[in-house]
Amino acid sequence: MFHIPVDRRRFFKSMAAASAGFTLSGYLAEALTATPSTTQGPYYPLADDIPLDKDNDLVQLNDNLTSAAGVITYVTGRVLDTNGNPIKNALVELWHADREGDYLYSNGVGRNSACDANFAGFGQMLTSSSGAFKFRTVKAGLYTGRTRHYHWGITVPGRTTRFCTQTGWNEVAYNLTGQQWATQNSNDNVFSTVPAGQRAGLLLDFAAVPGTTTGEVQATWDFVSGYTPVEPTYPNTGSLTAAGNAVAGPVGGNPRYKITIPTYIGYTYEIYGNPTFADLEWRALPFAMSQTGGIDRHKHTATSEGTLSFYVEAKATKGFYQITFRPSGANTGTP
Repeated sequence: MFHIPVDRRRFFKSMAAASAGFTLSGYLAEALTATPSTTQGPYYPLADDIPLDKDNDLVQLNDNLTSAAGVITYVTGRVLDTNGNPIKNALVELWHADREGDYLYSNGVGRNSACDANFAGFGQMLTSSSGAFKFRTVKAGLYTGRTRHYHWGITVPGRTTRFCTQTGWNEVAYNLTGQQWATQNSNDNVFSTVPAGQRAGLLLDFAAVPGTTTGEVQATWDFVSGYTPVEPTYPNTGSLTAAGNAVAGPVGGNPRYKITIPTYIGYTYEIYGNPTFADLEWRALPFAMSQTGGIDRHKHTATSEGTLSFYVEAKATKGFYQITFRPSGANTGTP
C-alpha cells in the first residue's frame, strides 16, 4: 500500500494530537483585525516547479528518505473570520527559500537547480472544520534585501484568487556563519512597509519543540480573513466528495482507488484525502488519469463535459475523497 517514510508518518500522527488544541468556541468577544496583505513576490512557483508531492510536509519530497537540510520548523494555526469563527476548506499555501536562500522557482524549465534537491519548496492543504492547518518545513534561508520569511497564500471558499501575506521571525537574523545579516525586520523591504501594530502579528516567536534533541522549533499563527466565505456551488451536483473504488494498479505496482466525477469544460480539479485519522488536514494527492498509467499530476483541467475518472494510491481513511474545482478563468494556482 501507499508508503510513508517513518519520520513523515510520525509527523502525520502528531497532527491528530495537535487538533485537540482547536476546540475553543469560534466566536470571540471582540472583532479580530484582519491579517494584512503583502506582495505575493516574484517566487511563487511556476506550474512545472510545483512538486507532484505538494502536501503540508516540505521536509521530505515524495517518498525520499533524505530530508531537506535545515532546522525542522512547524507552523500550526487556524484560518478565522473577523468574528473568530473557523473557516473550513480554506486553501492554505506555503512557499519559501531553502536553508541557503534558494527558491524552488525557476524561470526556465523545471525547478531551480540551486535549490536543495530534497526540499519540496511548496506545500498546500485544506483547513479542517476547526479552521486548523499545520505545516512541517525548514527555517527559511536569507538572501540579499530580505530577512527570513515565509510566503502564504490563503483562499477562502468562494474566492477565485489567493490572499497573500508573509510571516517572519521575531529575532535578529544571522547567516549560516553566525554573522548578523544586513537586512533585519526593521529595514526589510516588505515588513518595513507594514504598520508597526500589524507587523507584530506577522513576526512569529519560535520555541523549541518539547522532547526533541535535534533543534526542532515551532510557532502558532492564526490568519484572520476579511472575506466572508461562500461555499461554491458545483453545477448540478452540489458538494464534490466521492468514494474511491479499489482497483488493480500496474503490474508489480500498488493497487489504486478509482474516483469518478462529472466534469465541465475548463474546470480544473484537485484531489484531497485524509490519510491520518485526524480532522486537522486534508492533504493534496497526486493521481493518474488511467488505471495503470503513471501517477504524474496533481491537478487536471477538463477539455470536455461528461464523467472522468482519477486514480490515486492513497486510501481515504475517512471513506471518501474531497475534490476541489476551479471554474474556467479562476486563478489556476488555487481551488
